Amino acid sequence: MALSGTDLIQQFELYFDGADMTNASLYLCVDDTLGDAGAQRIITALRHAGLWSEAAAKVVPAEHKPMYAEQMKFIGSRTGHLEGETFHIAAYDHPKFPSNPERWQAWQDCIAKYYP
Repeated sequence: MALSGTDLIQQFELYFDGADMTNASLYLCVDDTLGDAGAQRIITALRHAGLWSEAAAKVVPAEHKPMYAEQMKFIGSRTGHLEGETFHIAAYDHPKFPSNPERWQAWQDCIAKYYP
């Protein structure tokens, strides 16, 4: 069963690049099986591909997740795999932080190449 946009928000840690607006409303969704160490490895790969800034990744605080689920429109997600564990990338749209379709496609292509 595919995860909904709300499921991703509620069930995963959401990492985002607050320094690069072309990554607005794009999230790396990681659970406890990969944890922060796994997330940082994936972010490093995105950086090497020119798809994440050098700024430290930010994580959506738990107390903000209900607002995210309410205000953001889910565009889509893609699943990736690292060391036998599953993670997701997700795109949303928000009036203040619209998603960039070209950047979203580039994220999907990167994950498909390095984390099939």
